[in-house]
This record gives sequence, structure tokens and C-alpha cells, in this order.
Amino acid sequence: MRACPSAGANAPYSRSGWKGALMIRKSTAFLALAGLLAGCNAAGTGTTPPVVTVQHLYVGNDNTPGTVQAYTLPITSASTPAFSFASNNVVSIGLDANNDALVGDNAGHLQFFTAPLSASSTPSVTFTNGGASNNGQIVFNAGGQVFVANVSTAVNMFTPPFTAATTPSTVVSGGLVSAIGDVLDNAGSLYVANAGTGGGTGSDLEVFTPPYTGAPAVTTPNVGGLTAYRKMAGSGSTLYVCALAGTTTGRIDAYGLPLSNTSAPAFAITTGINVPEAIAFDQNGNMYVGNFGNSTITVYAPPFSAASAPTVTLTIPGSFAIFGIAIGR
Repeated sequence: MRACPSAGANAPYSRSGWKGALMIRKSTAFLALAGLLAGCNAAGTGTTPPVVTVQHLYVGNDNTPGTVQAYTLPITSASTPAFSFASNNVVSIGLDANNDALVGDNAGHLQFFTAPLSASSTPSVTFTNGGASNNGQIVFNAGGQVFVANVSTAVNMFTPPFTAATTPSTVVSGGLVSAIGDVLDNAGSLYVANAGTGGGTGSDLEVFTPPYTGAPAVTTPNVGGLTAYRKMAGSGSTLYVCALAGTTTGRIDAYGLPLSNTSAPAFAITTGINVPEAIAFDQNGNMYVGNFGNSTITVYAPPFSAASAPTVTLTIPGSFAIFGIAIGR
């Protein structure tokens, strides 16, 4: 039997292999351990599966009025919300290790909701994304600091405790044109989906290492083709990026890790994709894509490839514009 490394403070782990705004926080194995922990439990015996907990899929509505709807996993095509809580014009949702939620709207406001989340949840504090007029993806690190892309030239980092007067403790800005997606790995490196490069005709991915104040350590080639990268999430040794592509319905680009200055997508998932704006993974490794184009959540089972097709398609009724999703408790 292959020996397994110690999971240490990160146990228990899930197959998602990443930590980020669209993924489970405390229970994830991180990029540095991806692949090594496959099939291993926290005790290193290789015989016990990861601990399974009740999870919810949180889906934000970028309409007025809008709410965050919570669906108990697993979902089916007939699922209805277990509950919803009030917000407005939701474009991004992030969950910390306690399942507190930070919800961003399309005017740069950030609302913090403390756990447990329920139909009666109201924000305990509201602050702004460093004066930005919009919000991209929201990702917490293990210490509770949160990174919020500003759909412009920066990703702002905020340090708790949050108040109405909270301002960025760090601004990540080297080389960014339109920062929309972001995710963290176990080493604390920040991956940013940067749209609008190449004169506005494409996107790249940039990797910043702590303390995030310099130029990116890695910048992938511009994918071109009128591609606009949006939110993203990692699973195992692959990074999956929502991509809008000209007049098509878009795709999910899959990048092998680690990224380099010559990295290109290994493959793309297109079946069931319709203007993808958000992506998340559950504790079983299933991929959830929020499609703005037809108000659907499409679910894909691993292993993933260019031939992947949805195992479940949930259509959210009414006037529902999906821009942000997250999975947590």
C-alpha cells in the first residue's frame, strides 16, 4: 500500500483539492497535496473515505430584487430551495471556514452574513470593495482574510474583523486589466482570471505569491478569440475556468497544474454550458456550473474531459440571473 502524507491541520480533506470562494474551506485538500492524498484518510491508512457532511449549494440572483437561494445537496432537476435570504443584485458569494457568507452585489457593496445561514439571515455589516463599482469572485484563506476581485485592475484583500469602515489591507494589481475570478492554493498563491488582455480580445491567468505586492510570478498566454475569463475553481491537479467566447455559449477551460508562462487549456467542456459565470465543487468532486445564459445549474461527475456532459440540469424559474454560486454547509 502506498504511504500517505499527513493531512495535518487541513484534515479532514475532500477530493476537491482546492480552497476558495466556490469550494469547501476547512475540509479541502490543497494544491500542494493534490494527487498525494487521493484515496488516503487523515490517519494515512488509505481505507477510509473522506467525512461526508450535509452541504448546500448557494445561488445568487443578479436581479432586483434578488436573493441567495440555498439548495440541499445532492440536487435534482426538480430541486427547490431549502431557504433563501435577502440580498440584491448578487454577483458573487464567498464562504469562510465557519460558513459565514460574504455576498457581493454589482455596485461594489459587500454584505457579511454570520452562520448559521437561514431564511432570517441579515447582514451583520456592509462595506465596499475598496471603492470599486463591482465585485468579482470572493475567496477566503484559512486565517479569515478575504480576497475580492474588483472587475477592474485589482484584487482587494480585507482582514477581519469587518466593519462598515473596512478598507483593503492589501491591493493586488500587477498586470491586471479586468480581474474577475480568483482562487487560492495551499501555499497561499493567488490565481486570478484576467479578462480584457490583448486589447480587450482575450484573457490570461496570473499567479501572485505572498505578500502579493509585486508582479505576477506566472502569466499564461492570452487565449484570444474574444474570450472573457470569469470565475474559476480547482479540483485535484486541474484548474477549471469559466470562459465566455464571442458569439458562442462559452466553455469551461481546464488547465493542468502547476501553471507556467506557456500553459494552455488541456481541454474544454462545452456540453450543457450556456454563458458560464460561476463554478464550484462539492465534497464528492462533482462540478457545478452556474449558467447565466439559461438560468441553469449543470452538474458534472468526475473524471472530467472534453466529452463531459451534465448528469443533472436544474433550471431556476422566474427572473433569475446566475452570476455567483458557492458550496458550503
